[in-house]
Amino acid sequence: MPFVSIVMPVYNEVPGPGDDSLSVRIHALIELLRQGDELLLVDGGSTDHSWATLQLLAVHPQVTAIQSGKGRAQQMNSGAAQARGEVLLFLHADTVLNSEAWSALLTKLNECLWGRFDVRIEGKSAWLPVVAWFMNRRSRLSKIGTGDQALFVSRALFNRVGGFPDQSLMEDIELCKRLKRVAPRQFLAISSQVFTSGRRWDLNGAWATILLMWRFRFLYWRGVSAETLAKLYADTRQKSPLTVAVFAKYPYPGRVKTRLAPLLGAEQCAAFARYLLLSTLDKLQGMNVVLWTDGGSDQQWAELLRGRAVQRCVQPEGHLGKRMQTAVETHLKRSELVVLLGPDAIEFTQADLHELQRAARQCGLAFVPAHDGGYVALACNRNVPEIFSASIAWGTASVAEQTRAALQQHHLSAVWLPSQLDIDEPADLDRAIELGCLPVDWPVRYQATE
Repeated sequence: MPFVSIVMPVYNEVPGPGDDSLSVRIHALIELLRQGDELLLVDGGSTDHSWATLQLLAVHPQVTAIQSGKGRAQQMNSGAAQARGEVLLFLHADTVLNSEAWSALLTKLNECLWGRFDVRIEGKSAWLPVVAWFMNRRSRLSKIGTGDQALFVSRALFNRVGGFPDQSLMEDIELCKRLKRVAPRQFLAISSQVFTSGRRWDLNGAWATILLMWRFRFLYWRGVSAETLAKLYADTRQKSPLTVAVFAKYPYPGRVKTRLAPLLGAEQCAAFARYLLLSTLDKLQGMNVVLWTDGGSDQQWAELLRGRAVQRCVQPEGHLGKRMQTAVETHLKRSELVVLLGPDAIEFTQADLHELQRAARQCGLAFVPAHDGGYVALACNRNVPEIFSASIAWGTASVAEQTRAALQQHHLSAVWLPSQLDIDEPADLDRAIELGCLPVDWPVRYQATE
């Protein structure tokens, strides 16, 4: 029986060391391989932890990690060039090949030269099963598959048609058109399903994504070049996986942490606000962080940040909800997921950040509530205006309760993780030290003269 080389293009699939669902999928895939089969993981210039993760996975003797230029066509051609198997299976990083689909392919290896699987799209929208049904039905009739359906082809035929075309979009459609011209009778549509992520539909809306995809297919059919279409296509993979927006006031004495003034005094309150902000930014080191500031000049912020690689935006006028919504709308243009975080979330760690990301990717919206009735962090993959409403009493102990009520009223779901401490009252200081999340020597950790 022919050996199979699975080629997987990877780009920004591992936002952080603790948020590595890719490795879980890869280990499950390795379990399917027979002796002689192989898996080639091709990184396309990821800016997150993907390449480091692929190198660790490549310690397995049947796994090879490769670097190439960005773009699925280029990545998959690079993998195919190093593959040793007689059959090439191109599997997207967000598509899962289970044992049933794999077994179905193995039983057909001697009967076909190329083909694809049926696909099931996993996500929140009720339209996704309908989308998948039409994709599978259309593909079966047209003999045109998509990358989400896990295309497979014999090495000889792949080389005969010249591999994937060197284009940044519709490379899967063009490959199938070439294969259909030279080997129409050898097409195989395997009814066993592979599972692919519905994040494009969940993020941009099911109908909006369907219409966009059909528009591009129509334009491509009419002869519009893939390069032109690529400039129009706002694919989620071209976005950064995560942006963390940190909200902070400039630490002027008498303007920050004023409820601590009876204990610390105005100057020490400002020093504490400075400590909270800088320690938060240092905890987020290596992340894509944007600081949304209130007050302070450019020079003052530059001196305070001391060269930290943090982009800065100025908070707009209006209530806190409006300011947060502005940040979400701004960052979702370039990021798949946005986390809003306050610097006084003293208990919040990178592990909490990864858990919050996972929850938001599954549900679309996730919160870390505060013990005092607010919330210390919010993550979302779409704008939800209801949670930023002016009707919420911002800055009070009822913010989380009113947010939950707004979600329930509009039949929206969210994940609420365990509550954490933020520091507003004198008693919170002692509690933070007891928990070990605030060092007793905090006043000298970030002195103004550093």
